[in-house]
Amino acid sequence: MHTNIHSIKILILKLKLIIGYSITDIAKFLNYPIPINIKYNKGFAGQLIEYYLIGRHINNKYHQDFEHLGIEIKTITINKNFNVLNDSYICTCSLFKNNNMFWNTSILYKKLSIILWIPIITNSINTPLKERIIGHPKLWSPTVDEKKILYKDWYNLIQLLILGQIQELNNYYGSILIIKNKSNKKQNTKFIDYLGNVCYTSPKAFFLKKTFFNNTNFFM
Repeated sequence: MHTNIHSIKILILKLKLIIGYSITDIAKFLNYPIPINIKYNKGFAGQLIEYYLIGRHINNKYHQDFEHLGIEIKTITINKNFNVLNDSYICTCSLFKNNNMFWNTSILYKKLSIILWIPIITNSINTPLKERIIGHPKLWSPTVDEKKILYKDWYNLIQLLILGQIQELNNYYGSILIIKNKSNKKQNTKFIDYLGNVCYTSPKAFFLKKTFFNNTNFFM
């Protein structure tokens, strides 16, 4: 990826320049199109931040956003009490290919290694963009204990996937990590059921639970 951001320090400094500005302020400054209905454009804030940082969309489905720095960028919605409002999307979960089967080489492992969280401060999930404010970025890497919990959750989820028990993925409620349907319900993806048949279901993705952040006062 071609970018003029060559260090973590520069990346954080550039993000600090927009602290306190609203999503609408930044979009207008960049002449970036603002969606009419945020309900159907839940990834808008993240896309806008990407565009602000490098002038285009990153779209790194299988790699870290800033791979040369070893960093993933994630926006996360919080309220004025610093509580996270939603489970946080990390990456897609392939149900048909085997790129999730080994923890240390999985896409999820790479994405979770180091994350630069960019909080979007809002009153509620329905707050208009002009009232959603950029907060202070936070660089995070899971602790040794958190890595153990993440691995346990991942292992239990992958076992369900291997056994073809796709219907149980959404029912497994891990300590930190869960799998949920992605927002686009019109799409379908392949999976192999417990009888070995190729079937179709809604695309899945890995999320960090909002309780993980809130129970540890993550943004306080």
